[in-house]
Amino acid sequence: MANCITVRNRRNVLTDDDMRMIRCAALEVLETTGVAVRSEKAQLMLQKAGCDVDRKSAVVKFPEGVVEECVRKANRAVTLYGRTRKHDAHLDGHHTYVTSDGNGTMAMDFETRQRRESRKSDVAKSAFVADALKGQGINWPNVTSQDVPQGTRHIHDLQASLENTEKHITIATDTTTWEVEDVIELAAAASGGREELRKRPLISSIHTSSSPLQIDGEGLEAGFVAAEAGIPICFYVMPGPGATGPATLAGAVTVAVAEALAGNTLFQLNSPGTSFVFSAGMAVLDMKASTRAGGCPEHGLTSAAYSQMAHSLGFPALVGGFVTTSKEPDQQAAFEKYASAVPPILAGADMIAGIGLLEDCRTVWLEQLVIDSEMSQMIGRMARGMEVNEESIALEVIKRVGIGKDFLGQRHTMEKFRTEHFIPTVADRSSWDAWVQKGSKTILDRAGAEVRRIFKEHTVEPVRSEVGETATRLLKKRTK
Repeated sequence: MANCITVRNRRNVLTDDDMRMIRCAALEVLETTGVAVRSEKAQLMLQKAGCDVDRKSAVVKFPEGVVEECVRKANRAVTLYGRTRKHDAHLDGHHTYVTSDGNGTMAMDFETRQRRESRKSDVAKSAFVADALKGQGINWPNVTSQDVPQGTRHIHDLQASLENTEKHITIATDTTTWEVEDVIELAAAASGGREELRKRPLISSIHTSSSPLQIDGEGLEAGFVAAEAGIPICFYVMPGPGATGPATLAGAVTVAVAEALAGNTLFQLNSPGTSFVFSAGMAVLDMKASTRAGGCPEHGLTSAAYSQMAHSLGFPALVGGFVTTSKEPDQQAAFEKYASAVPPILAGADMIAGIGLLEDCRTVWLEQLVIDSEMSQMIGRMARGMEVNEESIALEVIKRVGIGKDFLGQRHTMEKFRTEHFIPTVADRSSWDAWVQKGSKTILDRAGAEVRRIFKEHTVEPVRSEVGETATRLLKKRTK
């Protein structure tokens, strides 16, 4: 099983009554207000299923019965397969997989320390570093290949990811049908053929709504192609409270649930049994700066609430977390990432995207990947909680040690401390004097050293040779 967090005791932000009210409101929005679905193919399909379709405005009104029937059609056992089996991610509602956040356009160059547009090499390096991290379970390419023609980025992004990680890859640069076809062909080359890819889809595909209450036709039909090939769909909605959603968090979550249910209805009507993941990133609009406040505490709360809603409907959830608007790995980055990550993890979200990026998911820092991985492991230790049984109470050990002595020499201590205690990689717990003797290094220094160690020591299982051959052929085709 892939690196993940086990949440022993959930801390929910919504009560059962809260969830019932949001669900009823979302269904009413779908039935009375509707969603603009800008795809003629989808409109015909929805009309045949019993939806009210206005061809002129593209607004579709979804009867509750149609929506509920499609909820029942969705695949309930979603697994995001790794290129190697040890990295399979089972979205079973009991584990949280931390995901590198994706589609940034800038990179802090690890060698020159210059901020610049991201390159294919950054996609590769960030995937390689993330592959080595215990606190990361799924790879969403942190950035895109800005140094290649736009019409070929989806090929470069996936090739660089496949060659540098064994973990599952979720990709978001396949927004047209022909891009999805390329991605499927490349993933099939890595899997050993299309049937093998269908059995063990080692990629998932992200497709989006346009909040509030709109679904673009081109992206939707691209998603249909992916789903027909057995690729899991992460349907990402982003109603920002105060901007593209109501200012109230419950209102924004209601819009998000309505859009996700509309998306699921479309995908199940087109391809029954589609593996559909409720996905969302809901950060408020900062009314002072007029920007999206990615690292706000409300982002964590909406992610937690949306995860609960997804689970109550029987779907896994991918939500935003570990997000910050800070420009560098500083104190602001630490407290914003922590605040946006803790609520959805404790609520049991299946996937949380955010590690590695700064500037509200814009710029990748390799050091930040390492720092965020450590943070996710620390939060994971809290989520795992405290196990109480005869062995953990250690009554006989307490009696044996007695009064005024220590437990360092006990076999029980040696057997248990590695699993019971969180042991950091880059956090420094030494004394002031010891810290000064070692060079007074900051956490950024130590994270940089860990990145260099990973580049020197880590290895990735080689990808099939067909991947390079297929990528070359596809690039030649698309360049023309």
